[in-house]
Amino acid sequence: MKISRFLLINIAIAFVLTFVFTNVVGAKSHGPDVTKQLSEVRQATAKYHDIEAAFKDGYGTDYHLVPNMGIHLTNNDLLKNGSNDPLAPEVLVYEPKENGDYKLVAVEYMSLGEERPSLFNQEFEDGPFPGSFALHAWVWQGNPDGIFASFNPNVENVK
Repeated sequence: MKISRFLLINIAIAFVLTFVFTNVVGAKSHGPDVTKQLSEVRQATAKYHDIEAAFKDGYGTDYHLVPNMGIHLTNNDLLKNGSNDPLAPEVLVYEPKENGDYKLVAVEYMSLGEERPSLFNQEFEDGPFPGSFALHAWVWQGNPDGIFASFNPNVENVK
């Protein structure tokens, strides 16, 4: 009986760890180099869990809510310089909470121009307006559709 209970507990722990790990990094592995780069992105953007820090660093207060994405705060200076620095994303994405707080869920890289850029071995998708390209990285919120998917069904649409 003790062996069966022990075995069931270990299976349950393994299941929970697998579920948590999959939700954090997405279902697809992108290799150790990309994993390291994404860890560096998390370190560089950790201070933006405080939305006031984002405002202070030039991320705009003129934001818009996109269902299953969240509220996008754009840093126009970063967008204009066109560098697509992985550690300085052009856009921060927040999920609005019912209590009025905001949860940082993703970063978005945006580029203007004719050439489609890439980061993290991913080509940017067509952006939200003509002549733009974008790449989301769900580094702060698990996404069952993948870390680089545009939309995230785990992001609530607070009304």
